[in-house]
Amino acid sequence: MEIPFKFERITDNVYAFIQGNGDWFLSNAGVIIGKEYAIVVDSLTNDKMARNFISQIRRVTDKPIKFLINTHEHEDHLWTNYLFNAITICHINCRKKTLEGMKRGTNPFQNLFFNVDFSGWKYVPQDLTLRDEMSIFIDDKEIKIVYVGYAHTTSDVYIYLPDEKVVFTGDLLFSPPCTPFALMGNIQGYINALESLASLDAEVFIPGHGEVAYDRKALYESRDYLIFVRDETRKMIKQGIEDPIKASYQINLGKYDSWINRERIVGNVARAYSELTKTRLENVNQILLEMVKYRAKS
Repeated sequence: MEIPFKFERITDNVYAFIQGNGDWFLSNAGVIIGKEYAIVVDSLTNDKMARNFISQIRRVTDKPIKFLINTHEHEDHLWTNYLFNAITICHINCRKKTLEGMKRGTNPFQNLFFNVDFSGWKYVPQDLTLRDEMSIFIDDKEIKIVYVGYAHTTSDVYIYLPDEKVVFTGDLLFSPPCTPFALMGNIQGYINALESLASLDAEVFIPGHGEVAYDRKALYESRDYLIFVRDETRKMIKQGIEDPIKASYQINLGKYDSWINRERIVGNVARAYSELTKTRLENVNQILLEMVKYRAKS
C-alpha cells in the first residue's frame, strides 16, 4: 500500500517530510540544507519510506548529508539511520535503548502490528551523544539540540533553529488529531515539555506525527489532553479503582474520542497511575497488547 506523503517547504533551507495521517509508524522527518552539507532530523520505519525521503531531499539539494539527529529512542524515528550514511546524534538514553535493541535482536512490534511494513529495520548505535544540549552551526546559523527530560520517552530532544524560528519537536508533539503517547515517558514531564516548546521564540513546529503546526494551538491541545489524562486518572484512583487497564475503559474520552489512536488512553493511564501512586510500571509489553485490544473494540 502506498503511503501518502508531503515534502513541505518550511523556509528556503528547511523541509518537512510528512507521512499520511500520523498513525502508528507513520512518522515525520526533516532536512536542513546548508551551503556545504545537509542535516537530517530522524529516519523512518522502513527502507521504502527512507528511500522515498532521500529521493525528496535529492530533488532540492545535491549536498551530502553530514549529520542525522534522532529526536528520541522510538524505532520509527531511527530504524533506517544506516541508509543516510551520516554521523548520527542523539541523547545518551536514546543510544542506550538502541544498544538494547541490538542485543535483543528482534522486532518487538512484529506480532502487535501485523499491517505495518517493517522491511529493512535495523538497530545501529549512534555516533555522538548529548546529555543536556549541544549546538551545530550551519552557514553560521545555530541549530540547538535540547534535552527536555522524561516526557514522551526518556530521551526526547527538540531541534531549534532560532534564526528560522522553526522547531523540530519529534514526538513531543503529536499534532492533533494525533493522540500523544507517554507510556515510555512521564505525563507531567510531557506537559512541562510542551509548555517549554510553547515558550520558544518560534513560529513553526514540525511534529513527530501529523501536520506541521504554524502556531501554538497544537501544542496547547496536546498539553490539555495530557492534563485530562492526569486528572481523570486521579479521579479513578480516588474511586478506589486499582487496575489502570480497567480505569482506561471507564474514562469518557469526550472530544478526544475522535482523535487518531484513541487506544493510547490505555498506555497513558497506565503511566499516569505509575506516577500518581509512585509505583514502578513493569509490564510495558502487556500494556501494548491491551492497547491493541482496546483498538479492536473501538
